[in-house]
Amino acid sequence: MRADIHERQMELTMLRNERNRVKRRFDGAEAQYKEAVQLRDRLHRQLTKEQQDVVKLGKFSFANKLKEWTGKWDVQMEKEMNEVVEAELKYNEAEKTVTDLEAEVGRLREQMNREDFLYIDEDWADFLKEKEAWIRQNDSVANSTLQKIADDRVRVRSLVREIDEAYEAGDKAMRTLDAALDKLGNAEGLSMWDTFLGGGLIVSAMKYSEMNSSDDLVHRAQRALRHYETELMDVQNFASESFNVNQRDFFTFTDIFFDNIFSDWAVHSRITDAKSKLNVVLRDVRRVQDQLRRKRDEAMEELNRLDQQEKDIIVS
Repeated sequence: MRADIHERQMELTMLRNERNRVKRRFDGAEAQYKEAVQLRDRLHRQLTKEQQDVVKLGKFSFANKLKEWTGKWDVQMEKEMNEVVEAELKYNEAEKTVTDLEAEVGRLREQMNREDFLYIDEDWADFLKEKEAWIRQNDSVANSTLQKIADDRVRVRSLVREIDEAYEAGDKAMRTLDAALDKLGNAEGLSMWDTFLGGGLIVSAMKYSEMNSSDDLVHRAQRALRHYETELMDVQNFASESFNVNQRDFFTFTDIFFDNIFSDWAVHSRITDAKSKLNVVLRDVRRVQDQLRRKRDEAMEELNRLDQQEKDIIVS
């Protein structure tokens, strides 16, 4: 009977931990989704305004004719077009984020509605009543110790599972960051050629092609890092340590590349700055991955110790 109680408690505790973990993620993803929708809508309004400015400038007016005669119309039109490009790219990035988070919220909602989650709180309350009745009749020092070992084993096993999931997410984040850095390196080389060696139209086209290709890669890196931080928060719910990835200097692709670009030198400078910031984040991820490896080793040692302690009590 005692073994049945320990087994049932371990089963219910693991299930409750899993349900609570999914709920935390669902609540967080839902909040992020609402913020992302607000940002997307604001950027859409900004894009519409910039597009209207271009249309307005293209219409006939004496003011526009005067700018044409003085040579200022082309300069103004180029500026307005750059602002449209900037606004459009920022809006597209926001739209991708909304789509990602919408899918994440839907996936987590399905998990929240799992059949084995529906009555877990009621099952737990019933189990506690049964356990209390059994303990009152069969209390002993050995039983109390075994119960503590069982509780500790659930805690440590949950920690190992969360560490493994966080570590896997960290690996994915590093792969996406490496891919983005590789693409930025190509763009940087072409930018240097274009800026300092007079690369010409073809090199400029290749440079902007590489930069455009970086868009999805940087977006994937941002998405992977958000997932990584979510997994790290789960680990911190079981461990006393804090696992932080510093993203203060992280950026959106459009903020770096299409924020008032008017010269090849500005483009080259932003590419270099982007690589530097990505490398800082990658270094932080590697540092946290090392921490996770050490924490997992410690957890496995504790599991071995608990197994041996339990064996010693049963055998004695």
